[in-house]
Amino acid sequence: MLSNRKVILKNLTVNDAKFFHGLYTHPALAINFDESPFLPNETPIEFTERIISICEYIFTIRPTDNPTLIIGDCALHHWDKLNKEIEIGGSLLPEYWGKGYMQAAFDLLVEVSKQELGVTALMGQTKTQNVKAVKFAEKMGFVRCKTDARDTLMRKVLV
Repeated sequence: MLSNRKVILKNLTVNDAKFFHGLYTHPALAINFDESPFLPNETPIEFTERIISICEYIFTIRPTDNPTLIIGDCALHHWDKLNKEIEIGGSLLPEYWGKGYMQAAFDLLVEVSKQELGVTALMGQTKTQNVKAVKFAEKMGFVRCKTDARDTLMRKVLV
């Protein structure tokens, strides 16, 4: 478990499968997927287990003032050990957008990536049409590496 003044990050487990699956079927989030994140006939538990298995770290995001309420997820994945880079990502229920929760969660992930993994750069990928995510990443110090009509890849060097 990790925490700061705004959020508590708890490891994602199969006990969170119902919420986690629901997060990725939420209409406001699903519009940013080119294809379904789910495999054919995949149950919420199977989906959760699969995503846990491909992440170095994946957490539920919970407000510190309501630690039983899960409002999103955040993760470090696709670790490139040779180049000391890792991808950061996350999703948050729309009613919590713009309130500092993802910023607080990502601040904790930055520390984990530096201290636990020795990462020197973070990568972030989003849909180019997801203007809010691009602006959020730029606010966090990410710069665009590659942008096309479909995807935007961003990078942040850690100091």
